[in-house]
Parts: sequence; structure tokens; C-alpha cells
Amino acid sequence: MRFIHMNPIRHIRCEIFRVTQDEFAEILETSQATISRWEAGITNPSLRHLRRLRAEAIQRKLKWDDQLLFSAGGRAA
Repeated sequence: MRFIHMNPIRHIRCEIFRVTQDEFAEILETSQATISRWEAGITNPSLRHLRRLRAEAIQRKLKWDDQLLFSAGGRAA
């Protein structure tokens, strides 16, 4: 069994929020291109975006743990 490691931001978008990059960008008040750069590891979200991300998850009553920002979910492939 091999594991696929996902970028933490992509993991949060896909597995926690379950939204597209466009929808995630709207939630975080940024652009889809910025989300793409975060997921590709080209740039990192600002502290303002991370705070908004956490607040949105809590407001939407999504399962949230700050550790999600530091490690990507490993999934069996």
C-alpha cells in the first residue's frame, strides 16, 4: 500500500470544506489563482487568510483542528 500526501491547504479545501478552488477563493476573499499557488507550494497563505480559514470552518461547524495546517492527510492509494 502506498500513501498519497496532499498539501495541507488542498486537504482542507477538498476534505474539510469540500469545495472547488473558486468556491474556496470566495470564502477566503482571494482569487482562484492564489488558491492554486498555495496548493502548488509556490506561496503560502497570510496570517489573515489562515485566521479567516479557521473562523469559516468554525462558523460552518466543520471538524477543525489547527494541526490540519501543519500536516497533510495521508491517504492509502
